[in-house]
Amino acid sequence: MMKQISMDLVRVTEAAAISASAWIGSGNKEEADRAATEAMRDRLNQLPMFGVIRIGEGKKDGAPGLFCGEEVGGLRDAHIHLPVFDIAVDPIDGTTQTSIAGPEAMSVMGVADGGSMFQTDEFYMLKLAYGPQIAAKTMLTVNSPLQENLKRAAKALGKDITKLTVCILNRPRHEEYIKEMRNIGCRIKLIQDCDISGAIATCLPDSGVDLLFGIGGAPEAVLTACALKCLGGYMTTLVWNKENGQQTGYTPREPYTQNHLVQGHCCFAATGVTAGSLLKGVRWTSRGPITNSVFMRSESGTVRWLETEHGN
Repeated sequence: MMKQISMDLVRVTEAAAISASAWIGSGNKEEADRAATEAMRDRLNQLPMFGVIRIGEGKKDGAPGLFCGEEVGGLRDAHIHLPVFDIAVDPIDGTTQTSIAGPEAMSVMGVADGGSMFQTDEFYMLKLAYGPQIAAKTMLTVNSPLQENLKRAAKALGKDITKLTVCILNRPRHEEYIKEMRNIGCRIKLIQDCDISGAIATCLPDSGVDLLFGIGGAPEAVLTACALKCLGGYMTTLVWNKENGQQTGYTPREPYTQNHLVQGHCCFAATGVTAGSLLKGVRWTSRGPITNSVFMRSESGTVRWLETEHGN
């Protein structure tokens, strides 16, 4: 059934991105998020499916929802036996960037079989993501020394470590990591938001990004896992715990991989809100908006890049 609703999932992220685009540069990220969320919920509820939001909005940002546990889909009230899908959503990955007309904002969602998506009440994870070219030759783990991971990645790619490029969020919490990487001599791509697109870039041969590393949102990690499973990439993460408002370190366990975060087959869809390195943003013409999207299925390894003209 997931295959049958594939293009419908793209229409969900398209609807959210188009609604969000009205707020680009407005300085009002809350209203942008609200518009995208309402459009996403409305489109989800038109789909011939029954799903439960497992990764949603609201708790971390005081956002309008979609909330964890919310039931969606046009068949959610049908009194018949139906497969239930787990759904992860981020109506806008990059609300701040949308509000200031910055780059890389996207509307994103992932879908998997019921009961297959990881859930946590923590907000953040330490993440290490890389593409299939590295994964074919070595396995990097997020709890290994950073210098060791960088050296092994460079060796797997057959390049000098000074040619290795690591994408990382530009945050004060990453100062020591950035200092260490610069001392080692690798290249750094600093991003303001949107580490989902940064992780996807590691799987794209012409992106110029080899690794994504750093502390980012735990919900975004599950969405990233959906994409990396489709692209043949690899992800290793640790939950970053918080007590009494203070970060206390990482959960003392083996790291989660993309297969822990999303078990089994899954789909991933994203539509650009603002212009980025992965997707173009929504562009308005006299005939209506034009969107750029990507859709992936892990079962087939299919990746579709779509440019769509929408009528007024």
